[in-house]
Amino acid sequence: MAPGGIPGARNCCSGALIIMIVLRTHRAHCTDPPEHFLLQQKSECHYTNGTQRVRFLKRLIWGQQEICYYDSDLGFYVARTELGRPIAEYWNRLEWLSYLWASVEKFCSYNYRRFKSIITDRKVKPRVKISTLKTESSHHPTLLVCSAAGFYPSEIATKWFKNGQEETTGVVSRQLLRNGDWTFQSHVMLETKPRWGDVYACQVEHISLQTPITVQWVAQSASAKTKMFVGIGGFGLGLSLIVVGLLIYLKNKEGFLCLGTAESQDAGSDSGSSTNLLLCD
Repeated sequence: MAPGGIPGARNCCSGALIIMIVLRTHRAHCTDPPEHFLLQQKSECHYTNGTQRVRFLKRLIWGQQEICYYDSDLGFYVARTELGRPIAEYWNRLEWLSYLWASVEKFCSYNYRRFKSIITDRKVKPRVKISTLKTESSHHPTLLVCSAAGFYPSEIATKWFKNGQEETTGVVSRQLLRNGDWTFQSHVMLETKPRWGDVYACQVEHISLQTPITVQWVAQSASAKTKMFVGIGGFGLGLSLIVVGLLIYLKNKEGFLCLGTAESQDAGSDSGSSTNLLLCD
């Protein structure tokens, strides 16, 4: 049995019939079928408000192109290419459509009830950051983007604050996007004209968080940024000079100690003591 209660034997028979129809279509158009081919059948369930509205799609893919599909909202197959037209016409003449119509309950609703507890109990915390989108002209407002990524479920609340006061009029866009791993991402853009010293904060609330996540962004003038970069560069240069000077000092000190030891041993040799050979790096 395939997932959701659809018999696998019936799927195998339908696949064999589809291949026969495709090969016959190639012969009718006097074309040779490909030596290697890939046939895929993809079933999808689309839910709206739980199971209040369920849409079942069954797609037929030949190679890398969808050639026809079944839509439960329509109740029949629809051809997307000439290759899929005879297949759609063939399946639309059979009682197979009534079976596919029943798949809304047998496949979609059954799987929803089966995995509902797993889906509803799953909670993933968001990753939050602030980025800027600057326009070409300095007279236009700056766009601040608060991005929350990789969270589940999809319900999320994002607020913007400027110097401790919530910003509502400047919010120009809210986007909620689906990822391919059962997670979501959200982007909330704030249109503003920041001045030096203004503190912006993005606050995100989600069911997976015990307390909201708050990320800050501080507005800086171009001169302040230049001074900061110059300061960092000067600090790095000064640190390099200190390290070089320390190495030179240690090298000279080592040579001085070696010379002093040699002179002391020369004095000892004049007094009749034994002579030692010194090796200095």
